Amino acid sequence: MVNIPALIDGLAPDEVSRLKSGGPGQVLDSDLLAAIDRAAGGPGEGRGYYVVKGHLWPIEAREYHLRQDVAAVLFGSAP
Repeated sequence: MVNIPALIDGLAPDEVSRLKSGGPGQVLDSDLLAAIDRAAGGPGEGRGYYVVKGHLWPIEAREYHLRQDVAAVLFGSAP
C-alpha cells in the first residue's frame, strides 16, 4: 500500500520543487524516478507511485508519470 504523504516527506525540497515545476502530467526523468524510489524505501520501491503511459516497448522509450492520486496530493487537488 502506498503512503503518499510519507513519500512526499521523504523527498528533498529541491526534488519536490522539480516535481511541482514539471506539472502533474510531466514525464519523470531518471533522476526523479531515483528520488521517488529512494523516498519510498530503496531501488524500485517507488513503482507504486508512478506508472507507465504509452508504449511498453522498447523499454528505453517508456514514459513514467506520477500516478494520478500522487499528483493530486502533490499539487493540492486531492479531496
